[in-house]
Amino acid sequence: MRVYLDNNIFVYLENGSLTISDLENIIGGKIDKIFFSASHIQETLEIKGETEELKTERIKIRLKTIEDITKGNYLNENLKNEVFDYLESPFEVINTITEVSFAQNVMKDLTNLISEDQRKETRKTLGIDPIRINNYKPEEVVEHLNKKLSETSPSLTFLNIIEQGISFHSDGATFGRSNRIAGIFELLDMFGYWKDIANHKSNYARFWDSSHTFYASHCHYFITNDKRTLNKAKVVYDIYDIGTKVISLKK
Repeated sequence: MRVYLDNNIFVYLENGSLTISDLENIIGGKIDKIFFSASHIQETLEIKGETEELKTERIKIRLKTIEDITKGNYLNENLKNEVFDYLESPFEVINTITEVSFAQNVMKDLTNLISEDQRKETRKTLGIDPIRINNYKPEEVVEHLNKKLSETSPSLTFLNIIEQGISFHSDGATFGRSNRIAGIFELLDMFGYWKDIANHKSNYARFWDSSHTFYASHCHYFITNDKRTLNKAKVVYDIYDIGTKVISLKK
């Protein structure tokens, strides 16, 4: 079986509170391959340290953990929106990423375009109760949101918002599913579905959550211990009829 792990699972494997055998017990079968993506490496770059030397050492340890656990099995999307898996070292991936030093700061700015006040006002206008919507099953969430949106505009639907947003982008014609999934995550959060706790890094972190969800769609299992990511991912897989099973350590 092909398995994709959320970043938090690598943390547990690194500190020894979790083993591969534990993961196999959770999914009830033998794991053939565990994959990583550039999203894991981007999140690795966010590791903190009291000193620059300590930060660098912690990053090296994480990269070694990822390399040891995945055996270098790497999932990557090219510019044609095609996803391939091949062998690659996390240390090589991080070198490629850090060649464009300003990229991370640009992405952080882009993910913070909509303020928390604007998100609250949107939910208030549509009459969406975040507590209530969390009780909906994944296959019911979009239907519920479509109903709320239709009260504002009869022709407006959840997925229409995604496509309209993409159509306004200069490169929209070349956007693949990974960008659409990022948009779905953002809208689900704005509408209050398993909403992330708002802070200075929540929007940026959610972008990588959506990216993990995208890459995991090319595997049999996506294992995460983040209930917000888990529930949003289930909605995504229901929308696109993707067979990837999303499970948490509790299961």
